[in-house]
Amino acid sequence: MRSDAAGHGVQVGRYVGQPTILNLGVVSANTQLIEYKTYRLWSSVDCFFVYGTTAGITATISSHPLKAGIDALHATDATNVFLAGIVASGTGVLFISELDVNSA
Repeated sequence: MRSDAAGHGVQVGRYVGQPTILNLGVVSANTQLIEYKTYRLWSSVDCFFVYGTTAGITATISSHPLKAGIDALHATDATNVFLAGIVASGTGVLFISELDVNSA
């Protein structure tokens, strides 16, 4: 469990299964998520990501930026279940972990 600046315990949820690994490169890669779930995104490199409603969405270097090693949380609904990522140069990995946010 993590602690906030005041030392209080903060628990967002627990991981459900193994993370999905989205291999990133200069060509956009995408994956489908499950409706009405919460996900943790963690990238090994600076990248850009975007959500969409249909398969085959494409991220560009003007999509949402994500710094390497920084967590982002995303809750899906019925319309934003596809996720795409890309890097400006090189390669990297975007780890996508489903969270059970109803856990105690």
